[in-house]
Amino acid sequence: MVPPSLTSFDPIYCADSLEFSPYDSKQRFLIGTYQLLKTGNAADDTTEDNQELTSADAQRVGRIYVCDVIPDADNSGLGIVERQRIETSAIFDIKWSYNRVNGRELVGVACADGKVHIYAADDSREGSYLSPLCASSYESAMCCSLDWSNRLAESSQPEIVASQSDGTLQLLKLTDSQVEAVHEWHAHDAEAWIASFDYWNTNTVYSGGDDARFKGWDTRTDLSSPAFNSRRHQAGVCSIHSNFHRQFMVATGSYDENVMIWDTRSMRAPVAEYNVGGGVWRLKWHPEEPTQLLVGAMYGGFHILDVAVDGLQPLECAPLPAEAGSVTIAKQTSFMKHESIAYGADWCQANENSSVGWLVGTCSFYDHLVHLWRRPNMPS
Repeated sequence: MVPPSLTSFDPIYCADSLEFSPYDSKQRFLIGTYQLLKTGNAADDTTEDNQELTSADAQRVGRIYVCDVIPDADNSGLGIVERQRIETSAIFDIKWSYNRVNGRELVGVACADGKVHIYAADDSREGSYLSPLCASSYESAMCCSLDWSNRLAESSQPEIVASQSDGTLQLLKLTDSQVEAVHEWHAHDAEAWIASFDYWNTNTVYSGGDDARFKGWDTRTDLSSPAFNSRRHQAGVCSIHSNFHRQFMVATGSYDENVMIWDTRSMRAPVAEYNVGGGVWRLKWHPEEPTQLLVGAMYGGFHILDVAVDGLQPLECAPLPAEAGSVTIAKQTSFMKHESIAYGADWCQANENSSVGWLVGTCSFYDHLVHLWRRPNMPS
């Protein structure tokens, strides 16, 4: 079954990030946008050609949109209501801290100004749900991605890993209301598109770059060389996500159109791979179901893959077996309503109506569109 679009929203600027709040029962989500504007031109100049301008001819701007999913007027479907709009530098990535930090709900934003910007969320402030808290200080290149260390455990001083367009990685620590750099090192010989923690062992950081390398780093050791350096992908590595339900399982995605699943105890080769077509920019494991993987496949639309492990039940939250059985990947469904590059994607973190399928949000670039749709329920 191909899911229909339930509703759509136009953020005006090109959309590349979408993240549902892990805290808000309102089904609230954030949209991150990236726009090149001709120097001196009006802010609504959003043509596709405009994205090809050089830095000398244009400025990179962005917006964060805070939106709520609501029932439509006759209660027969869904609508999207904009609650807040924040003007920023152009945005590459947005990631929530999935555990509160000293009681605060925080979100990090990776921007073209090179910084990780931290915002605090507070639903009691009407019209100003997000407010700026602090930012990192790196300004030598654009910040392409970030990830938080505290997905599985609370921390009063969580770490944040960020990747930069000059191939640098930064390990940051959030202390009180400031971000401090702990480590900074050259990781890739081209744009470092993605950096991510192993949520089960946050001393391990993964990174992927436009040099087609997937690397692992032990932040307790000398960072002049990686713990591993994989060349299995044939083009730039754009997405990495540790499975927070199943220890030792990590997914990677690349411009080479392949999703690869890895057992982190042996990184010589992936345990499974699947070609989705179009290039892979975003990977998201399901908030509750260990086998479900959401894929933003750039020129190939959005897909949901089922990643099954012999010996484990679909909803069983358990490590990969020591003698890992075979891992198989099957496409469950695809959403093909976007007419431009498929970038941002996320599962709604709270499913309010499981009888009609899990809610998903996706966004695309040049047509600057957000769609909400539901993963069809599979036959029991």
